[in-house]
Amino acid sequence: MAKRDYHKKPFGGEPFSKFIRGVIRLLVAVLIWPFYLPRAEGNRDEPSDGGCILVANHHNLFDPIFITFYFRSKRLCFIAKKELYNAKLIGRILKAFGAIPLDRSSSDLQASKFIISEIANKKIIGLFPQGTRVPIKKEISSDPHFGLIHYAIRRGIPIIPVGIDPTYRLFGRPRFVFADSILLRLKDGEKLNPSEQTMVSHEVMRRLYALVGRDYPRKDNVENEKLFLRKIDVIPLCE
Repeated sequence: MAKRDYHKKPFGGEPFSKFIRGVIRLLVAVLIWPFYLPRAEGNRDEPSDGGCILVANHHNLFDPIFITFYFRSKRLCFIAKKELYNAKLIGRILKAFGAIPLDRSSSDLQASKFIISEIANKKIIGLFPQGTRVPIKKEISSDPHFGLIHYAIRRGIPIIPVGIDPTYRLFGRPRFVFADSILLRLKDGEKLNPSEQTMVSHEVMRRLYALVGRDYPRKDNVENEKLFLRKIDVIPLCE
């Protein structure tokens, strides 16, 4: 049987996908929201009509669900593990929300090219740089994925930072803080070597944690922040 190529499917725009999105949002509002009572804070306006990247820390299966619940942009699509598409129901829901399947076990060039083309097509790409769910207080040992953030830095693509406080328990009120959109830009004459790219990625994550008052549990935060401040300009896009 031939493999389905989700990259060539429409961006969840067909009527049945719109129906699925409506049903899922209704179920979230009726069944899931009352259990956790999540809160959204900050600026949920789209930064521009062009493509951009939404980045967030990731701790729970419901993180992308609540982000799409509160950030009601038709242009938003998350990057999802390709394995999730193996389950027909989950795969169809992901397709309805325009999720982009990514094979994280290898260098998925097809997905990477598709993501870049979607940014060019004015989509908002939802990204969890940590790549997987991480316990909020566990010391961070793995490096965040920096490729798409580095692409945004080099191409001047707006970034929407979202901090998540994952208090997922009965009436725990997890918080989703949507910060003002920014541009990250290399200072004049500066470049980033691979190790510096890793340091910048950790500083980006530290700042996401800080949006909700959480510590980013790493021992090299000071060094990462110093390099970030020396190499990167943060340009607010709010009016």
